[in-house]
Amino acid sequence: TSLEVARFEGASIRSVSGIRGQIKKALKREGCFRAGFEDKILMSDIVFLRSWVPVETIKYFNPVTSLLLSEKGDWRGMRTVAQLRREREIPIPVNADSVYRPITREVRRFNPLKIPKTLQAKLPYATKPKLMPPRAKRAKKEAGVLVDAAKAVILEPHEKKVVTLIHQISTIKNEKLKKKKEQMRARHQELAKKK
Repeated sequence: TSLEVARFEGASIRSVSGIRGQIKKALKREGCFRAGFEDKILMSDIVFLRSWVPVETIKYFNPVTSLLLSEKGDWRGMRTVAQLRREREIPIPVNADSVYRPITREVRRFNPLKIPKTLQAKLPYATKPKLMPPRAKRAKKEAGVLVDAAKAVILEPHEKKVVTLIHQISTIKNEKLKKKKEQMRARHQELAKKK
């Protein structure tokens, strides 16, 4: 019921695959609630809510009459389990299920999101999926023709000259930068030798 959901708002829940979550808010439908998870969960996942119920213990009263004796120092109460283990040098039993183990989560592969074309057409431009395959970054130059990944552009004679000039200028610039780096490296090595 919605009352039970309200009672467990903020409680931590966990799926069988180990994905943790939290109950957020009760919904209008009876017994339904909204929950947040740290990762995607599948429809086949079973979600568990670990809950505790208050149990009233039976009250037990055992009067110790031996303390009414005149020699109170002689009285010793029942020894605890820890004291017995220490005296008899018995190690604490280790339950193999209680030992902490590293959590190994296998990487989950989710199917790609597929939006129907009819729905895509109705969506505003900002929310339309931008999953276009990336174009080749560099355009190849083959016999005066710029070949892009999408289309080939045939250049005019003037445009060819401009492209070759830009290419030559960039080559000269790269060579100058390479020489400058080599000179700086040589200078650094000389300074290191002097020190």
